Amino acid sequence: MTATRATALFDQLAPVYDEVLPFFAGFARQHMAWLAPAPGTRVLDLGAGRGALTAAALARGCRVTAVDCAPGMVERLAAQYPQVHEARVMDVHQLDFPDGSFDLVCAGFVVHLLDDPAAAAREIRRVLAPGGVFSFSVPGDVEDAPEWEFYGALFREFQPLIPEGQGRLSRPLDAERLLTAAGFVGVSGTAMEQRLPVPDADTFWDWGLSHGSRAYFDALPADARTEFEARVRAELSTVTPPPPEGGGFSLCLVGVATDQPGP
Repeated sequence: MTATRATALFDQLAPVYDEVLPFFAGFARQHMAWLAPAPGTRVLDLGAGRGALTAAALARGCRVTAVDCAPGMVERLAAQYPQVHEARVMDVHQLDFPDGSFDLVCAGFVVHLLDDPAAAAREIRRVLAPGGVFSFSVPGDVEDAPEWEFYGALFREFQPLIPEGQGRLSRPLDAERLLTAAGFVGVSGTAMEQRLPVPDADTFWDWGLSHGSRAYFDALPADARTEFEARVRAELSTVTPPPPEGGGFSLCLVGVATDQPGP
């Protein structure tokens, strides 16, 4: 099951997750700015990781509860954000909270990793107070960064070498259909973009090993992984350095946040 693999992977990644490049933190600040919850809002951060959305919600004066499947993530989040109301290891498919416990449930780059997103959406609707909001972000397509097309092409080229049941944890997700089936109404969304400065190829490769893509790389045969890395480094050596500092390159990333008023 994906859940078992995800728990093991993210527990392993907890020490380095979002530490190489501020990928999740940057999107979390944009996501929370879009939602603009009022101080005192009761927030549940699902699949909280190291606390990107938790931190953004705490900065706005929210009362935050954070849950994640990986004990290592929860341990680090609780240590870094002692002001969090509660941090717990929990399966998002079976939330251990009473009905109507939260005003806002949010999830950053999590829903597309779940074994059963439909079951999770029903649970989320249950723990939301009337009029509450469920909002989540998922990866989006980068349309204006042709210098990064090679990266996706490499993943597709090497995919046949991945054993069945291994590799990437993500799966296709129809957000509107998912939420409508769970009884949510008023679906809206927005695209969010980050351009992160990356000093060198070492940093980029380390970043790729610090989040969910690690599952793909770990599933490759050793010689294929070596070739994949070598080809990434060769491509990055041709990227024009961005001014004014010189050196490095910019990584363009897109996320899509979907916002659903509750029942």
